[in-house]
Amino acid sequence: MDLSRNGDDKREAVFAALQVAVVDVLSRMAMTEALFVHREKMDRFYLDQEAGAMIRLTGDWEGMIGISGSLELVRSIVSRIVGLPAEQLNTADLMDGIAELANMVGGGTKSNAGMANVKVHPPMAVIGKEVVAEWKTDRGTEKFIFEVEESTLLVLANL
Repeated sequence: MDLSRNGDDKREAVFAALQVAVVDVLSRMAMTEALFVHREKMDRFYLDQEAGAMIRLTGDWEGMIGISGSLELVRSIVSRIVGLPAEQLNTADLMDGIAELANMVGGGTKSNAGMANVKVHPPMAVIGKEVVAEWKTDRGTEKFIFEVEESTLLVLANL
């Protein structure tokens, strides 16, 4: 990636596109509101909540986008997306739902940022209180914190 001032501006434009994608996807697909709270820098890319998913981007931009939150929040979001009562969702439904949510956020980011020569790879999902997923990288990660249904949804980007 170009580390010049112009490269930093492009990266910030992609991060802005990511924020818009999160709000848009949750609004359209889950019929719920996502409020951006703040952004932090992290030394590494890891998902350590009860449920999460990540997608890899390759091409003109290389990196990962991940989402994670409490199992209760993910169950509520997935319930709204698939149209089933939350109590009827099993682990496989939750894995599929959080993976699809990551996929939609990745695709929305690509579209919003005009990233024509970027491939969004299939997502990987994790569910469980004792599960941690980490992507080993030497680049810093940006953590975007959203409030969704009075809970915290984390969105990580390493680009």
